[in-house]
Parts: sequence; C-alpha cells; structure tokens
Amino acid sequence: MIIGNINDTAEVEKLHPLFRKAFQWIRANYRSIHESGVKQVKIDGERLFANVDVATMRTAEEQIFELHRRYIDIHIPVDKTETIGWMPEYLLRNVKDEYDATLDRAFFTDRPLQYFTIQPGDFCIMFPHDAHAPIIGEGKIRKICMKILVEGK
Repeated sequence: MIIGNINDTAEVEKLHPLFRKAFQWIRANYRSIHESGVKQVKIDGERLFANVDVATMRTAEEQIFELHRRYIDIHIPVDKTETIGWMPEYLLRNVKDEYDATLDRAFFTDRPLQYFTIQPGDFCIMFPHDAHAPIIGEGKIRKICMKILVEGK
C-alpha cells in the first residue's frame, strides 16, 4: 500500500511501467471526468483503465474487504474525504465470497488492522496482497479507481 498526492508521484511512477500513464491521466481528468457521465475509461485497453463512480459510502462496521489478483488499484477520492480499511492478505481468515477470476475479486469479513483517510487529490495504491475496505464515510462520494494490470498476469 502506498499513500500520496497526485501532484507528487515521480518516485511512485518508477514502480510500475503503467503508473506514469495512470497518474498523467488522473491529473488531467480527475476533476472533470464525472461530468461526462462515463463509468469506465479505457486508457490502455485491459492493461490500464479507470472506473468512474458515484458511490454510497458505508460505515466501517458495514464495509467488507475486497482483494484482487490481476490488478493493482489506485483509489482517488474526488469530492470528499474517504476512509479505507486495510489488512495484509496473509491475515485474512473469513471468506465471504471466494476469488472470482472473471471479476478479479474476493470478499472477506475480517476487521481491518488499520484505517486511514485520504483527501480529494490524494491517492492510495493497493497491490494484490493488500486487502482493502474502501468507501467508508457518510453520504455519496465521487471517486476514481484506476486498474493497472500486474505484469505477467
């Protein structure tokens, strides 16, 4: 897991060949993309795309973990603060839904080891071993979740 600001990504961009392209797209579009009404933007086919969402936030007690295998997530809240729960995969014990390779996700009901909060303009990168419970808060949130294919997957 990595937390930072979209205007300070030079070091992070070195970690994956598609991170630079992802952050360039984020900086150019994150404030205006919701106005277009699109729900998904293919930036580099299935290798890099953005899910654009207006989501109803949940309480920490209601939200459950998700985990991916094929994609890295970059979460970017657009209009309000978002809290995200986190736990490393090796500590997960309570499977709600087994991994679905077509949807690239599994769900777990364990409680987070940590919570952290990110502001609009911040980002949180979740790697496949990072179980995460996003969208914790009140009301609705406009957010973007970039999906970056893990090389070789």
